[in-house]
Amino acid sequence: MTIRRKLLNFGNRSTDFRIGTGAFSELSKMLAGAVGRPCRAFMIADTELDEALLVQVRRSLIDAGYRVDELMLDGLEAARFTSVSRAYERLAAAGITSEDLVLGVGPAAVCSLAAFASHGWCGGTSCALIPTTLDAMVRLPTQMEPLSVAGDAHAVSVSPQVSLVVCDLNLVVSSDVEANGMGYVLICAAHLAESRKCWEGFAGTVEGLAQHGEIAFIDAICTAQTSRLNTAKSASPSARRAFMYGQTTARALSACLGDAAIQPYRLYAEGMRFEARLAVDVCDFSVDEMFAQDDHLEDLGIEELSFALDADAFIDALRAERFRRANRFQLALPKHPGIIRLSSVEDEVLERHARAFLASRCP
Repeated sequence: MTIRRKLLNFGNRSTDFRIGTGAFSELSKMLAGAVGRPCRAFMIADTELDEALLVQVRRSLIDAGYRVDELMLDGLEAARFTSVSRAYERLAAAGITSEDLVLGVGPAAVCSLAAFASHGWCGGTSCALIPTTLDAMVRLPTQMEPLSVAGDAHAVSVSPQVSLVVCDLNLVVSSDVEANGMGYVLICAAHLAESRKCWEGFAGTVEGLAQHGEIAFIDAICTAQTSRLNTAKSASPSARRAFMYGQTTARALSACLGDAAIQPYRLYAEGMRFEARLAVDVCDFSVDEMFAQDDHLEDLGIEELSFALDADAFIDALRAERFRRANRFQLALPKHPGIIRLSSVEDEVLERHARAFLASRCP
């Protein structure tokens, strides 16, 4: 059993990140240290989790000295901002104070709701997370999944302030690409954003991930945490937008295609592929690095997506998505491994690449 500990230092706070196969065997001890003195805990958990896992978490909380109350939500409910009020009502009924613990257990949406609710409760209450999917393990220490408001699926978010994140690889290491795909995409983007050395060594990491190696998963996720921490802490507002890489295009494709059968990770990968091609023209991003990204995604089992889409509709969707969140049309594009920055894209360049990209995807 290998459990690795990584302290993510945000300056005025830190997150204790634990990861490994069988990490739940020490869960009670970890949770006991999440607050000054265990008293009450409020668990927000996914309704679709295995009951045996929930029983183990409840027992760990009780063994650590907590009295446990809980709220069970599915992923769709947890992603809505209206669920925040429901969570606050239950926190009040349970008598949770700023010295107690809010625990999120489940995929990214459920854990993000727990992180958001704890952030505002009593001016800030300690929060611990037990992510059960690979993408949640990669994302949650540095970025919550936004809550939806009035039909906007990505409207509300805060920077998570989490005391403890516990990742048990037994939940993900043997899963297929349908379950791990979004996590793979986030890991790939994080390695590209970290440094040239990190990116050049990523081919070996991809091989280990494809073979479901425990150490490969630990190394990949921990490296992703370092990269994402550096992005979140950057003094440059442009550099902090590196998390956007691939997102704008992915959301535009989702709006245009409207096909719920297409897994979000495939749209995200297509977003990275398209924006890397823009970066070659706009930022002098290396063509070799662009093809290396394509190869890494393919090796992880994320193949190119085939679809038919009008170029004008795609460009309009890109602009609509970006202007929903900013007053200028800028995309987070890689200049070279280790540098992803907001960059302006001229109309002619955008149109040329959009038409070429869509032609290559036409069935």
